[in-house]
Amino acid sequence: MTKSAQTAADIMTSNVITVRPESTIAQARELMTEHGIRHLPVTREGGEFVGVVTQKAMLAEMLRIADKYGLQGIDRQTEKSPVADILGTDTETIQPQLPLVDAGRFFVERKHGCLPVLEGGKLVGILTSADFVKLSIALLSET
Repeated sequence: MTKSAQTAADIMTSNVITVRPESTIAQARELMTEHGIRHLPVTREGGEFVGVVTQKAMLAEMLRIADKYGLQGIDRQTEKSPVADILGTDTETIQPQLPLVDAGRFFVERKHGCLPVLEGGKLVGILTSADFVKLSIALLSET
């Protein structure tokens, strides 16, 4: 990551951790915890993008389950509920060639934490606000 970074493709994460719509909420939670991520794209077989499970949606579901079934019911309920139940499908997406300045404006104006990067409806990467922090550190380190 250097001053030459100009497009989303230049700084996006391309080895994206994903789940399928039928994966359980428990499986998604485990992946998010294991990899320290807050946004988990959901794809169908072949990489077709479906939506994103966010840490915020995950926490809201845990609270809903705890309220309805008690704390002891969280594991049981999340092991049988698919991520499709908490999937955000109105997620804005971008293409790899989007200029970083436009992606940066999106993060500032919309206050979302991620932008899935698609080509032909298939997930090829994810751009997060953390990627911009990493870019900033790299640029500041060059001066």
